[in-house]
Amino acid sequence: MKLLHIKVSPALAGSASRAASARLVEKLRAQHVDVEETVLDLAQQPLPHLDAFTIGAFFTPPAFRNEAQLAAIRNSEQLVDQLLACDTLVISSPMWNLGLPSVLKAWFDHITRAGRTFAFTPEGAKVGLVSGKKVYCVVASGSVFAQGPFVQDDQFTPYIRVALEYIGITNVQFIRVDGTQDPVSRATALPHALQTIDHLF
Repeated sequence: MKLLHIKVSPALAGSASRAASARLVEKLRAQHVDVEETVLDLAQQPLPHLDAFTIGAFFTPPAFRNEAQLAAIRNSEQLVDQLLACDTLVISSPMWNLGLPSVLKAWFDHITRAGRTFAFTPEGAKVGLVSGKKVYCVVASGSVFAQGPFVQDDQFTPYIRVALEYIGITNVQFIRVDGTQDPVSRATALPHALQTIDHLF
């Protein structure tokens, strides 16, 4: 199994999402002795956000890209290759302000590429080009979003689901570390998430 593990939380110690994804990878290793894990830590190596020049290079036919354009898209090309090479993707992230931290959004911007991860048919229908991947998404949030009054405020999980489906990935399992700052649930949020992971395997 080739595993791509994307870590997002800037809290390198004490992060609930990092702790939960570490347990998840541990369980995957127990099931698959041949796991090859590649870690992409976006907190320690944040990606550049897209600019006009890079976007222009994306839409320039490969045979016509100049050296500056090739340099501009090098990160994106490597990230797409990394995604295509993996069998299983683990995304470990906090939810910030109801949605994605910008470093994770930047990753999606770099890997959502016409001609590489999605394409259009002659009739104009869009097709995802990334298939056969299993995704585990560990999301930690200060409030409880799985149930209760804040369910409709969650912009993180819908985005992840739709963005992955856009490139052809539909096998997505969400694991919530829900309510890490809620007085009622803060003590049990991580233990419940770890228990959920244990029950998956």
